[in-house]
Amino acid sequence: MKKPVYDFLLTTGRVLNSLEASTVILTGNVYDHFYSDKTDDYETMLNFLKTSMSLQSNIIVTYKITEGIKFQSASDAKLIANAWLLRQQNRKKDEEGFGSLCQKAIGNPTYALALLREMCQAADGRDVGGNRLLSKKLLIMIEGAEAIIPLESLGQLSDSDRIRIQICLDWFKDPDFNESRDAVLLITESKSMINSAISRLTNIVEIAVLSPDEEKRAHFIQWFNKKQDRSHRLSSPKVEKDLARDTAGLNILALRKLLKKAAHAGGEICQKDVATEVQWFIERELGDIVEFKTPGHSLKDVVGFSQIKDYVNKKVIPRFKSTGKDSLPGLAVCGPIGAGKTFFWEAVAAESGMIVLVLARLRDKWYGESDVRLERLRRMLYTFVNVLVFIDEADAQFTSLNDRDQHATEKRLQAGLLSMMSDPLLRGKVKWLLLTARIDKLSQDMLRPGRPGSLVIPMLDPEGQDREDFLRWAIEPTLGRDVSSEVTNELRELSKDYFAAMFSELKSELYAEAVGKKLGIEEVKAIMQDIIQPAVGQTREYQTLCAKIFCNRKSLLPGTVDREGWLQKLQSLKTGGIG
Repeated sequence: MKKPVYDFLLTTGRVLNSLEASTVILTGNVYDHFYSDKTDDYETMLNFLKTSMSLQSNIIVTYKITEGIKFQSASDAKLIANAWLLRQQNRKKDEEGFGSLCQKAIGNPTYALALLREMCQAADGRDVGGNRLLSKKLLIMIEGAEAIIPLESLGQLSDSDRIRIQICLDWFKDPDFNESRDAVLLITESKSMINSAISRLTNIVEIAVLSPDEEKRAHFIQWFNKKQDRSHRLSSPKVEKDLARDTAGLNILALRKLLKKAAHAGGEICQKDVATEVQWFIERELGDIVEFKTPGHSLKDVVGFSQIKDYVNKKVIPRFKSTGKDSLPGLAVCGPIGAGKTFFWEAVAAESGMIVLVLARLRDKWYGESDVRLERLRRMLYTFVNVLVFIDEADAQFTSLNDRDQHATEKRLQAGLLSMMSDPLLRGKVKWLLLTARIDKLSQDMLRPGRPGSLVIPMLDPEGQDREDFLRWAIEPTLGRDVSSEVTNELRELSKDYFAAMFSELKSELYAEAVGKKLGIEEVKAIMQDIIQPAVGQTREYQTLCAKIFCNRKSLLPGTVDREGWLQKLQSLKTGGIG
């Protein structure tokens, strides 16, 4: 059983040992459990850091609002107290007095920060011979930094908040502190959750704690399984391996919950329970940013689009399934409203067999929460082996980064998503699928190769046999007899301007009329003659032209490619106030 190696721990050690920074912010999956080789147990972040960094040369001090200031040992507390008393020469040399000061820090973060800073100053003080008062390195770990120096707008900060921020600014910018060997570790889920006056200091280093990957999940599953009675263990190594693969997205705490349930059931675990737990966890972590999509239809249920179906089966689905160099980073689907984009591509998602996450509502009403959500999404995507991120109505979610009316938060979120779309660590793991009727509204940065612009597919109104298939699909279920070619021609003429959504609406209306009976051809014609085209003709023409212009595969365009002519028509519509 290969023991986990945590990159964040190695990076933290390098940063502190090289004196690159004296203040480090640990962000990400910080409220999970981590395996300690020294104890052969999974521990909280704070305990894991204490165990891992416990060296003869270190004195570790921890602080939580609910627990106050704690020392790893009584001897460490005594060393700090001695340094404190030597520095406070005008005070009574009473170690118990120092201990009572530490007790006052419980529930009083302002007092605690001031005291911790004074400990650093005492540790780095000098005796009459010029020697440092504390021979060991002082390492202060502060958990829940977001509750101590919270992110709030200036007007919402309390007086205590402002004092704590100023203490931290004075402390972390202090040249003496930065030149000393002492260090502070701030632990918080997101850098965006602590006050920007602190998080933006250039001498602070942020180190990300990633969610457990498949290898780390496998270690925990094996470790947990070994500790169970034989009658409560998972049945085989294969079950362990499959479970590690299928629990992408879960942290160790959520995985422990799932395994406890399995142990209670005698080691039995079903795929449905795993899928439910993963879905629940991800939706809880990301709120309404994402929802799991489980389409109930496939490409066999899609009418028309014969050319695109063939292309998708040969060129898209194989590249979606691949996680190698031939994998498709993403694609953009464009076409006029009512063309059937969503239904078609939900079917493609089902055919691919991938996990499908529908992305929506990135921006949150709470101050700073949108950035936290984006960081959670990024952290979670790193854990997947192959996932499809489905973004419908993409033009409503994203606009050009150069748009002057775009809010600063939206620009920041969009820039973050663009970064994820081209992240080499996510290449092959995450495929991005954007659907839009207004592809011209999307940022050009999003439509470049290497992002969804790698492949732009137009979904246009049906022509030829595809239109014939739509017509028959709409009318045949409710007709009482076969349709002659003459009648077919007449119906074809009545539906000449129909698009996918209108054929669907026609079918629904015919079903409503045919309750308990079959319809005659004259009844069908009467219904079709009563239907008036929606007043979206010019808008759809504009959107169709955009889809043709942005398409980057000749084989997906009908007839001759005339981009210059399409641009002229588009400009003409714009001049007329369309678009």
